[in-house]
Amino acid sequence: SSDAKRPCSTCIRSHAHALAHAPAGHQLPPYPECTFDDVIDSVGPGDGPKSRYEKLERRINELEALLRQKEIAESNSQLPESSPGPSHSGPMLVSPSISHSGISVSSPLSTPPVTTMNINADAGSLPSLTEASTAAQNAYFTRSQAQGASTSASSLIYSNWPTRLPEPDLLRHLVELFFVFHPHSNRLLHASSFLTTLSFPPHHPKFPSTPLLHAICAIGSLYTAIVTSPPLPNLNEVEPDELFFQRHRLKESRPDSFAEEHAKIAKELADRQESLGEDLFRVLQARIVLTWFYWSHSRYAFVFVTSAHALRLAVPLGLNILPPFQSITNALRPASILPPARTVVEEEMRRNAFWLAYANERLHGFGNGWALSMDDNDVCQLLPLRGDQFDQGVSVPTAERQWAQSQDLLLVHLPKQVDSFILYIKGTIMISQVKTFNMRFRARHLAGDTSVTSPYKDTSQLSEHIDPRGSPAFLALDEVVSTFRVSFPPHLRSPITDSIVDPVLYTASLMPHWQVSNSITLHDPHADVQQRGCISALKILTSARAILDLIYSVSSTSFDITLLEPFCVFSWFIGGRVLVRFLKAAQEANSTEQIGTLRAELEFVHYAIAKVGERIPMAFRFAKMLRDLISNHCGDLPPVPLTDITFPRHSPEMLAGPGAELLQMYDRHISNAVPPVSLKSDLYDPVSYASFTP
Repeated sequence: SSDAKRPCSTCIRSHAHALAHAPAGHQLPPYPECTFDDVIDSVGPGDGPKSRYEKLERRINELEALLRQKEIAESNSQLPESSPGPSHSGPMLVSPSISHSGISVSSPLSTPPVTTMNINADAGSLPSLTEASTAAQNAYFTRSQAQGASTSASSLIYSNWPTRLPEPDLLRHLVELFFVFHPHSNRLLHASSFLTTLSFPPHHPKFPSTPLLHAICAIGSLYTAIVTSPPLPNLNEVEPDELFFQRHRLKESRPDSFAEEHAKIAKELADRQESLGEDLFRVLQARIVLTWFYWSHSRYAFVFVTSAHALRLAVPLGLNILPPFQSITNALRPASILPPARTVVEEEMRRNAFWLAYANERLHGFGNGWALSMDDNDVCQLLPLRGDQFDQGVSVPTAERQWAQSQDLLLVHLPKQVDSFILYIKGTIMISQVKTFNMRFRARHLAGDTSVTSPYKDTSQLSEHIDPRGSPAFLALDEVVSTFRVSFPPHLRSPITDSIVDPVLYTASLMPHWQVSNSITLHDPHADVQQRGCISALKILTSARAILDLIYSVSSTSFDITLLEPFCVFSWFIGGRVLVRFLKAAQEANSTEQIGTLRAELEFVHYAIAKVGERIPMAFRFAKMLRDLISNHCGDLPPVPLTDITFPRHSPEMLAGPGAELLQMYDRHISNAVPPVSLKSDLYDPVSYASFTP
């Protein structure tokens, strides 16, 4: 029995017995280690020898990192106050000392502190990428100069540093920029854990995957001027919508930029590891990052192949399904070739990776007429956790989460399981449903599927002439698209709060906002802006001007719009393309007033896209495509001042002549805040526009 003292009598007797029977040479502590009343953390088996060695090695690495931080701090304190890092006027001003493959620093193998940047900062809180990037560059150069003052033991520890990776200091700088500026970096990776493993020596089993690091280096070049990115394309020599950009690249005599070099290395190493079956989940993450890089640089063929490859790779990894929804057959291969996740963070990171691969493939596929790489019926996965729960490793029971196949997934949002990223994923699922409907409509109609057969039309006519807008499937999908944005929780209905922009929520808001992008995709093929009572024309005009309002909203803040993901620019372009159709109708109606309004709106859309295009090549191409579209359909028009348009536009002016009734209805619909027009009741009622009254 215990005497409630430390050490207790039981431990004293045990220690005495151990001393009396210890083998020769075996050292024991001089005093008993009393465990009386200690709280047992777990009842699992004790760590094996290998696990203990890993813990010791990890602790040694932590102590070495602390020692290096102390050395750096002492070196910084010895620097004269008049020796700040070099000043840069903007993020695109490249230092003369930078080569295409990197930058030289005095101590190439020294490692900076883990917490050199606030990786949890909201990108919307940054005044601009220019200021933030300049500050980061100054901090980087100052830190490099400080580290050059003393040699670190890391030059011995890291003697086997991968030769094609940048020096540790530059690598960490790019990784930190990636976590600060990319909107999805903190979902693809667990930032604090990743930066900790980046401090480990390269031979450590938990050191980050080399292909992933190279991919991060490639995309990190977008956020700093200390490394080089590919130049903007010469659109006098290559078409702005060129699919196979490599044809043009082979004609260039310039060497690969830092970004291009590391993208190639990342792809090469990912292909090799995938063929050997090594570190497959990290390979998947690397391909996701590469897709972001290719899309930003308008390498469309690479985007299509890489995004599809990543999504297909997720299948043998078992990331598209979750028990109990695996196959009912006894397959020769397991549902997943990955070992079970060891922690909540690891499990949720796998789930996030799948959804990001899914989103990449769906959002890019939104702009082409090609089949998708995975059927939505094969996705039986939980939606992601909230961001704060993922960061903290909180386990949430399955019963409190939503499945991808849930009946009301797009319109029902669980109060405790909804945030910007979850709405973003739901938006991509909605986009997938819209595209799948458009892709399969004719085949389903030919097969006699009643859900795509309109009760108002003769179903015997050829499928290419069938109007799908009266079919039950179209009406149901249109209803979801029309009400998705309204279903957002009140605190998530605006992506901009007190001039702070949530870039992920902004993208999610673009997807359905007042029937935005999906409505255009659904209705654009059927819209006739000169036909009286064309409900599709009304919807695409409403959508285009909703996009315009969102462009204005984000442009009126200090947020750097170059940080938005490529899909935003694509949506802006789609909205501009719709406005071109109405501008042409205004010209044919000879409505001078309306021509001026629509031209001002188009100029504003073009200005925003071109602004992003100063840094992002994809946006640079879209700006040229929109300008060409205006010229080809409306003629060469002189630019108009942006001051000709004011926001918000609650009462847009109307066209006179063809399309006037349509726009008058739009004006009344907006200014009186009436419920959305019902497609089902008005589609085949030619009186509906004329009878629409305030």
